[in-house]
Amino acid sequence: MTPSDSDLVHSYKTGDSTAFDQLYIRHLKGVYAFIFYRVMDKMTAEDITSQTFIKALEHIGSYDSDKGAFSTWLYRIARNTLLDHFRTTRPTKNIDDVWDLAADENPFLDASASLDARQVRDVLNQLPKDKRDLVIMRLWDGLSYKEIADLTSKSEASCKMMFSRTVADLRTQMGPSAFALLIICAHEWAR
Repeated sequence: MTPSDSDLVHSYKTGDSTAFDQLYIRHLKGVYAFIFYRVMDKMTAEDITSQTFIKALEHIGSYDSDKGAFSTWLYRIARNTLLDHFRTTRPTKNIDDVWDLAADENPFLDASASLDARQVRDVLNQLPKDKRDLVIMRLWDGLSYKEIADLTSKSEASCKMMFSRTVADLRTQMGPSAFALLIICAHEWAR
């Protein structure tokens, strides 16, 4: 039987140093994707991901499974590390508007698809921040509604409702084929 995240944290706290290795392996891909989709630069995403896991290791003693899932706690660290990164590297930008600082190259899409990706980003960029973040966390990051609710301090029901309404609005605004492109891009980038 595979141990839960809480079991691994408890094992680490009681002296099993390999337990954190398992947590790292289990969550690395998701945390990296969460960060990459916001910075769109491989090296920067790798650095911030490393910083996130170092902070998690340093503060694992403060994790309390009664207050939420380990993954939520870890994504909160990743989000705060991203905010720190944006504050120090781009002090003139409003952090609420910086969700996809794209580099000149995109390792996942070829040149023709990059144009489509920019169109998708433009549509998402027109959304209010809370709706944009919700779509990104749900489609790109693959987070559950519960994880999103924990991260945003909203109820799971309100996250579901907001996502449903936002998707309906996007479908209407973009048309069925462009909306399908948004979904395809989300799945391509999630690989």
